[in-house]
Amino acid sequence: MEMSSLVHWLPIVYLVIHVLLVFKSRLRWRKTLWLIIIDLALVGLFGNLLIWKAWWCNSVPGGRIFFLWAPIVFIWWAYLWAGHTLTAFHKSDFSLDGPIISLEQKWFGQPSLWWGRNRSRWLTELMQFFYFTYFFYTFSLGLYLHISDRIYEFQTMSFAVLFGYTVSYTFFAITPVDGPRWALITHGLLPASEQRQKGYWLTAFVEKIMYGVAHKGGAMPSAHSATAVVFLVWCWRIGGAEAGVIALIIAVGMWIGAVYGRYHYLVDIIVGGVLGVVSVVLADCFFPC
Repeated sequence: MEMSSLVHWLPIVYLVIHVLLVFKSRLRWRKTLWLIIIDLALVGLFGNLLIWKAWWCNSVPGGRIFFLWAPIVFIWWAYLWAGHTLTAFHKSDFSLDGPIISLEQKWFGQPSLWWGRNRSRWLTELMQFFYFTYFFYTFSLGLYLHISDRIYEFQTMSFAVLFGYTVSYTFFAITPVDGPRWALITHGLLPASEQRQKGYWLTAFVEKIMYGVAHKGGAMPSAHSATAVVFLVWCWRIGGAEAGVIALIIAVGMWIGAVYGRYHYLVDIIVGGVLGVVSVVLADCFFPC
C-alpha cells in the first residue's frame, strides 16, 4: 500500500494547539514570539512533507526515512516543548493532586504511597527497569516494522502513538498533576527523606531523568500507559500469543513500576490506558486493513 500522509497531520494539530497555549500562557513576549516562530516553522516543515510526499520519498537521499520518522522524533521532542505551556490555564503552584489523592485513597487505598515503601534495593531496581523500558519499546517496535518493510503497519502504529502523545501533552496544561513523588510530600503523607527510593545505578539514572527532565505537572494522563497499550496490541498482532505474553509482562511491569516509583498515580495509569485503547481504535479506523 502507498504511504499515507495522515500521520503528519498530528504534529501540525499539536503545533497549532501549542501556539494557542503559548498565547494563553504567562510568558514574556520575547519567549512567546520565539516559541511561535519555531512552531510555525515546524508547521511549514510538516506541511512540506504533506505536499511533497512523493519528492521526499523518491528523490531525496534518506528522504523516505525522514518522512516516516519525522513525526515520531518530533513528538518525543515536543514533550520538552510542552513544558512551556503548563501555566496556560492555571498558576504554577496549582495542581489537581489533592482530588486524585483522595480518589486513590477511596478506591485503591493509596498504592502510589505504599507500593514502593520500605522495599529491597533489588526490587526497586527491577521496578525501575520495567519503567525504563518505556524509552525503548515503541521505538523498537517501529524499527522492526520499518526494517521488515511493513510500512502501512508502521504508520498505523505510529498514528496510535502520536495521537496518545498529542492528547497527553495538551491535557498537561488543562489538568496539571505533579505526581505522587511531589504531592505526597506536600500533602503530608510522605516524609521528604523518602522522596527518592533506594536502588542501584539504574534507579539513580532514572531518577535523574524524572527529577531533572520530566515536567512537574505533566502526569495526567499517563503517556507511558497509553503507549504501553499500543505496544501490547501491536506485539500481539505481529507475533501472536507468544510475543503478546512477553509484551504483557513488560507493559504490566511498566504500569506497576510507574506507581511503585511514584511517577504516576494508579488513576493516571488507568486514564492513560483508556487513551491507549482509543488511540489504537482510531488508528485502525483511519488505516483499515
